[in-house]
Amino acid sequence: MSKKNWLFILIGIPVLFLLWYFAIKDRDYAIHFETKAIPGEIAYRLDVPRFDNLEIKNTTIGADFSKVLQNAKLGEESYDLNWIISKKNDSIHKVKVNVKNQNHSFKDRFLLLTGQNDFQQEMKEEIQFFKEALNANLKLYSVKIKGKTSSPENICACIDAESSVEQKAFEMMKTIDILSGYILNNELETRGRPRILIDSWDQTTKQISFNFCFPIVKMGSYPAHPIIKIKNIPAEKTLKASYYGNYMFSHYAWMHLIDYAEKNNIAVKTENILEVFQNNPQMGGDESQWQADIYLPIAE
Repeated sequence: MSKKNWLFILIGIPVLFLLWYFAIKDRDYAIHFETKAIPGEIAYRLDVPRFDNLEIKNTTIGADFSKVLQNAKLGEESYDLNWIISKKNDSIHKVKVNVKNQNHSFKDRFLLLTGQNDFQQEMKEEIQFFKEALNANLKLYSVKIKGKTSSPENICACIDAESSVEQKAFEMMKTIDILSGYILNNELETRGRPRILIDSWDQTTKQISFNFCFPIVKMGSYPAHPIIKIKNIPAEKTLKASYYGNYMFSHYAWMHLIDYAEKNNIAVKTENILEVFQNNPQMGGDESQWQADIYLPIAE
């Protein structure tokens, strides 16, 4: 090979690298970690995150929970964070966080190239803080998949509600006295534990509409009430899970059922998810022993 060609290679490769590094590369750097959390758990915890000094301005969750985009501020610098969640095996997921400085990307990349990466270390510590908080959150509840079964059929007195998934327990607490009063004042006989039926669930915004219901004995007619409706909740073919923990986190059982369905090639739908609460939170006790039976309808 001629000296001219060698010179072209020796100069061209570094030039191409610098062009890619400073002008084409879509991130300043990436941070990686692994977790036993499933994608939905990671994505939803990112929407209500726990960091040390990192301030999240907004969060956008991808439709399949595999990507989460965030605008964040750390010290005086603003960043774009692109979280990419992928499967390593049946029990472990990999998380890659692409980090880009919104205003001083060139400067950060230059400093990284010269080995001056204190700002990168600060971001690594924030991501590690989130990982530890995520793992701590996983210890607050447990989910046991039971497999295929039929959901219970009931006539119910129900109140419609809308909220985020995290707020559904609070919405229930706001109206439980209304439902209880309706049952007691009209001397109606109950037939099972309180439950909610999910009408719709927007997985990217975390907003749900649902019915909070008390099962009652079937009658020819029912006392009228301005906000309570009588609904027939039919039986459906479902995947069932038992959830244990504070009911404000029970939506994570939905995600575990969806994850189980995907692994076993079972088509499911997210309308009419049914939760049946076996414990009364007003009685207190050990939250880790509170049980809810979760029914995810199978698509037919």
